[in-house]
Amino acid sequence: MTELLTTIISATFFFAVIRTTVPLLLAALGGLLAELSGALNVALEGMMLSAALTAVIVSASYPWWIGLLAGVLAGMALGAVMALFHLRFGADVVLVGFAINLMAAGGTVFILAQATGGDRGTSLALPSKSIPRLSLSWLGAIPGVGGTLEAALSGHSYLTWATVILVAGIWFMLYQTATGLRLRAVGEYAPAAAAAGISPDQMRALGLILSGALAALGGVQLAMFNYIGFTRDMTAGRGFIALGAVLLGARRPGGVAIAALLFGAFEALAIVLPALYTSIPGELIHSIPFVVTLVALVIYARRAQLLTRRRVAGVEGAT
Repeated sequence: MTELLTTIISATFFFAVIRTTVPLLLAALGGLLAELSGALNVALEGMMLSAALTAVIVSASYPWWIGLLAGVLAGMALGAVMALFHLRFGADVVLVGFAINLMAAGGTVFILAQATGGDRGTSLALPSKSIPRLSLSWLGAIPGVGGTLEAALSGHSYLTWATVILVAGIWFMLYQTATGLRLRAVGEYAPAAAAAGISPDQMRALGLILSGALAALGGVQLAMFNYIGFTRDMTAGRGFIALGAVLLGARRPGGVAIAALLFGAFEALAIVLPALYTSIPGELIHSIPFVVTLVALVIYARRAQLLTRRRVAGVEGAT
């Protein structure tokens, strides 16, 4: 037990937690924007996977930031597809999301094989690039805690630090701008927002496209920093865990960040525990985020039912 506690409170473990949290947090922030607009985005997994492969293929021929932008555009395109089928053609948003996930799972394998000359598992044949690391060696000069801070915070990707800014920026957009107010108003009660002159379809399309961009950044972080290259189904359910983080985080940027950090810690723990205690399978720890996600989805469904009943009761009381 002492060995486990020593490992958990170490700077190395904290570094690993940040590394595993960033992809989840980016996808969760995307899921948050879609959810607040009233369109639950269950396609986060497919968006991450598609963006990861796109970034790897493009970065093999162009600078790393071009690959990153290409991945983001791929995610935004899938968000636009969701908006088209859901808002224009009236398809159920959950079914469209699952269709995108299935398409991404099979499509990425096909495209990977074409890009690598037949390899359906990894992109080892592609000389893809990575996102640069940000060195914070100056932290080591801080008396007492400098070494620990440097070990925990130095060496993360540029995108890691951009994610911290994104959390604050999304909070500001949602609660301090007219666009954020309109987005939340549509998600809370679309008929009232429409009566105030706000287009629900426009806001939901915006939410889905931005959701795709943020989920794509999570996939890019995986493929261009956490793992250099693409591996078949490399997202490994992170999109669904991110969706659970949205619901567990009470649909607020700060709460979502805390929930994603919790899930990231579980993922890092799943790597550490089997090495310390061979009797504990890592798969057992890996399953915890999925169990929490299922619980969060049940709570979400229950909350939606209660809100519907209250609105119906309010309408009946008014009449």
